[in-house]
Parts: sequence; structure tokens; C-alpha cells
Amino acid sequence: MQSWSAKPPRSLAPWALLAPNLLLLLLCLAGPLLLLGRISLMGYEAGHGMIPIWQLSNYSKFFFDPFYRAILGGTFLLGAEVTALCLLLGFPLAFALSRARGLQRAILYFCILMPLLTSTVVRTFGWMILLGNNGFINHTLLRFHLIASPLHLMYNVTGVIIALGEVLLPFMVLSIDTSLLNINPSYYEAARNLGARGPRIFFRITLPLALPGIVSGCVLVFTGTLSAFVTPTLIAGARIKVMSTIIYQQAMALLDWPFGSAIAFTLLLAILILFAATLRFSERRRTS
Repeated sequence: MQSWSAKPPRSLAPWALLAPNLLLLLLCLAGPLLLLGRISLMGYEAGHGMIPIWQLSNYSKFFFDPFYRAILGGTFLLGAEVTALCLLLGFPLAFALSRARGLQRAILYFCILMPLLTSTVVRTFGWMILLGNNGFINHTLLRFHLIASPLHLMYNVTGVIIALGEVLLPFMVLSIDTSLLNINPSYYEAARNLGARGPRIFFRITLPLALPGIVSGCVLVFTGTLSAFVTPTLIAGARIKVMSTIIYQQAMALLDWPFGSAIAFTLLLAILILFAATLRFSERRRTS
């Protein structure tokens, strides 16, 4: 008698393993995005709410209005500044972490991960105390007569960059650390045997081989900055407009869900374009 196996074909096994995750993404990500896309194409009338008509005026209102284009450009500039700060501070820290071993590495790793164990809201309130005119930073500088008057670190872009840099720095460090750990130590030995010294080894071996981690870290920090809401709201208040605060204002304060959804989709499209450009850049580096 022929026995029938209950096992699925080997070609379907990966899809069977992915099925729960794909179903979760379909229900929790694709479904809400489709609903949000449908809302972004609807009309809105003050006092009546959403109107069941299909139009692209919400998108044209955003792209043809200099006010909203300036907010989009300012959000991208903020993302670039926070990314540059995290890269400047994160690379040396990641380099030291990759060279550490044993208990020293465990302690450094814990110190880097420890901020992620605290709520972003709590950390942002902490920065409000530090950055205020009577906060710890200004109080210390005034006490040692390093400044004549308090530095204005709250309710401006500078404070937002500092706070977001602290919030997103671990993602940059961990991404670069992963790439540095994958560098074969024999490359350094061969370079030294050929007469290369520290700076030349860094620019010819360490930096090129760490580039995938740098790119990944920059993407994580940049997209995290674009979508940040709590930190810009608490640190900058209403003086600094970014995409996330405009989306909240349109959807929750003005109840203009169609226009808020259109702004959200514009931000999502910008992030997807960034990911596509990053993947293309990584592929070119891998094949070159």
C-alpha cells in the first residue's frame, strides 16, 4: 500500500514558515495603509467632515503650497543634521566597542543599549530639564563663568538635534559595530606587513569595509528623525514645524483626515525612495 506523506513540498516550506508573519503584516500594515490611502483621496468640508468624492486635491495642495514644501525640506534638513551628528559621535564609539573584549565589551554594550530601555518620552523630558535656560547645562556654564548669559537650547532646532541625536545614536553604533566585527583581522596584519600605518589602514580597509554598516545606520537614523513626533513636539513646541507634527495637527486638531493622510503618504513615499536609493547604492558597492 502506498503511504502518503503529510509533509508539504520542500519548495513550499519557506512560505509556510513565513505565512504567520506575512498574515500579520497584511492585517496590521497593509490593511491600514490601504485604508489611509483611500481616505487621502477623499474630500473634506469644514463642519461636515469627509466627503465621499475621489480627488487628488489633497496631494496638489501639499506640493503646490510653499509652506508645506518648506516643512518637507526642513524635515529632511533636520534628518541630515541628526544623521551627521550620530555618525560623528557613533563611529568612534562603535570602533571602540568592536575592539573591546570580554567584560569591557559587555559593559560598553550595556551602556549603549541602556537608553533604549527607557521611554522616549522620559528621555525627552530629561533633555528639557538639561537644555532649559535654568537647566543643568546653562547653570553649570554660568557657574564657571564660561558664558555671560544662558544659551538658548530649547524651542529651536539645536535642542531638537541634540535630543534626537541621543535617542537615535544607539542604532548608528550597533549598525557600524556589526560591520566592524565582520572585518577579517588578517587584512590589518597584511596591511602592516606591507608598511601601511594607522591612517592609511583606516581609509583603505576599515572605512570601506564598514560602509554597509554606516549606510544602514544612516538610513535608520534618518528615517527615525523623519518620523519622530514626541521629541520635536516637546523640545521645539509649536515653533518648529516638521512633517509628523503637521500630520498630527491636520488629523487630530483640525480633523482634516484626508489632507493629513495625504501628508503621511508623502512622507512614506519619501522614505521608500530613500530605501530604494540606499539599496541601489549598496548593490553597486557590492558588485564593484
